[in-house]
Amino acid sequence: MIALLGGTFNPPHQGHILAGLDAINEIGVEKLGLLPCNVPPHKIAPETTTTHRLAMLSLASQQAEQLYIEPIEIELPAPNYTVKTLAYLRQRAPQTGICFLLGEDSLYNLPSWYEWQQLTEYCHIVVMKRPSDNGQLSAELQAWLTPRLVTSPDKLHQMQHGRVYITHSKDYSVSSTQLRSALGQDGQNNNAALNWLHPDVLHYIETHQLYRAG
Repeated sequence: MIALLGGTFNPPHQGHILAGLDAINEIGVEKLGLLPCNVPPHKIAPETTTTHRLAMLSLASQQAEQLYIEPIEIELPAPNYTVKTLAYLRQRAPQTGICFLLGEDSLYNLPSWYEWQQLTEYCHIVVMKRPSDNGQLSAELQAWLTPRLVTSPDKLHQMQHGRVYITHSKDYSVSSTQLRSALGQDGQNNNAALNWLHPDVLHYIETHQLYRAG
């Protein structure tokens, strides 16, 4: 069984890392693959180059032996639709179970994803619950979720795909958008950036003068 956490990681921060590590510990998976997106279909393409994002992610991943980088979306044709990435990974390793991690906010937005109903044909979905998130499930999403939802992580290990599990995660209330804004304030780092960025990542940002205003 493998676990994957996707994102633009622009920049990668401790909220990504700690929530992901909490999730794999809860579901009993040894490794977490950080899956950087090249051109996300739902967002404006990152201004920071893929080279810089991969370098920062490499530095962030060195803080825990459970972490590794899965670069497949960088290699696949853009835009990167999650269902297509998972289908490719399933084809590449047909006997391996896949857990795809996403935040609770992404769960509420799932009906806007490309061919979202097919995601569980290729993986289990592990939702990293955020206690402060008060989003609502649409009727369509609830109808899709109900037959797939399991309450024990052991159920994920009985099949290679098809189930949804919601973790009991802590709430790491930080976003890359907040950090970019903080880092862009006259080139000065405030406490939010210092608290949530790994020192090696922060040093890289300062060295390459990333996210500077103007």
